[in-house]
Amino acid sequence: MRPVSGFERPGLQWLFIGLGFVLIATAAAEGIALRRARTDIAAMRASDRSSQIEIDALRARAAREQAARERVTRDLSHQRGAGDGLTEPTLTLAPLITRAAQPPEPTVTKPDDHQSIQLRLLLPAHAAAADARYTIVIRTWSGGDTVWSRGGLSMTTMDAKPMVTSFMTGDVFAPGAYEIALARTSPGGGSSDVAAYEVAIRP
Repeated sequence: MRPVSGFERPGLQWLFIGLGFVLIATAAAEGIALRRARTDIAAMRASDRSSQIEIDALRARAAREQAARERVTRDLSHQRGAGDGLTEPTLTLAPLITRAAQPPEPTVTKPDDHQSIQLRLLLPAHAAAADARYTIVIRTWSGGDTVWSRGGLSMTTMDAKPMVTSFMTGDVFAPGAYEIALARTSPGGGSSDVAAYEVAIRP
């Protein structure tokens, strides 16, 4: 192989040796920075998982407390109703055909916070399944924030109309518009949207 002209000079050789050391040091620094970044990312992911677990636990606890409060309120309402002949109020909603661009007009008066209410969601004909389980999620119409949810519900029939019902308390509804999503869980574990509903609460 023909030698490179000028490379035999010591100064040039030391220059290339120095550049080699610089490249090695740079590669080593990059490797250390990369390992640190991977460690930081792993720590952040672990922290996120831990935070998500805590959030899920708080949500589950809040749901249990909400369910317990609803049961107590319902029992009290039944006891009071048995004494004065009053019946428990119901809120019956039909599924939407299309979602409007504007929120619905308020048609329901704000119930008392401690009032027990039976929510009745009429089922579309194709969605009625006796062996399925349903989940109701209530969200604010504009922001989409979840304010209440209940799962593991079964279909029932009233006046020959299939529907999904659940009890709640009046504190779920503040004045404003809400959208209600109904989903179905099949025996195999798959979930699918069934219908959407809307309601607006006036003060």
